[in-house]
Amino acid sequence: MLETFIAKLYQVDPDLVVSHNLCGSTIEILLARIQLLKISHWSRIGRLKRSSLPNRKIDAAASSWLPRIVSCGRLLVDTFLNAKELIRETNYDLGHLSKTQLK
Repeated sequence: MLETFIAKLYQVDPDLVVSHNLCGSTIEILLARIQLLKISHWSRIGRLKRSSLPNRKIDAAASSWLPRIVSCGRLLVDTFLNAKELIRETNYDLGHLSKTQLK
């Protein structure tokens, strides 16, 4: 399924990728699965061809760069981070935000 997702992303070649909490845990999980399954064409997530996965065991300050490194050439929109900046809520879960903001 992950290989199909990467192939479809490469085929569609979007300039913009929108996700909820992508820069949080989602990109970490995605990279862990890619490494575990030894998917060779993982760099198609971004637009630069890379041979090795970036090191995820880096200090906390540099870990915020990980999504940018992996998706180089694509603009990332993280609705979780945007909601935290723009909306005053107690819960930023996607289900809760959709209920309160979209009714």
